[in-house]
Amino acid sequence: MKKILIIDDNEDILVMFEQLLLDQGFNVSTAINGITGIELFKRESFDLVITDINMPGIIGFDVVENIKNGFMTVPIILMSADYLPVEPDNVKKLGVNAIISKTIDDNDFCEVIRCCLEDKVYESKIF
Repeated sequence: MKKILIIDDNEDILVMFEQLLLDQGFNVSTAINGITGIELFKRESFDLVITDINMPGIIGFDVVENIKNGFMTVPIILMSADYLPVEPDNVKKLGVNAIISKTIDDNDFCEVIRCCLEDKVYESKIF
């Protein structure tokens, strides 16, 4: 069973995505902020990390940097509620596998999860 970590300061988003992934048969852990997420990541092993970009304190880009600086090769998905701050061609440059909107359709979300768990990169498609 694949283990996924979701990091977001919006509790409603955490619950929604957690339930969707549990329904798909994944083991899911959540963190309410970047600091807690990084600490949890360092204590446990995860197959995928999904992190919000805009959070108070440590933002999603900092989470990515902390994970990548630990020489971990876990796939990472960035998500945003408001806008997607990068172009599709920059996804790989950021060291992430995908960037999604929090308004993503459930089927598209599951498609992105499966793709990223195979450590593929969505370079030309942002949801």
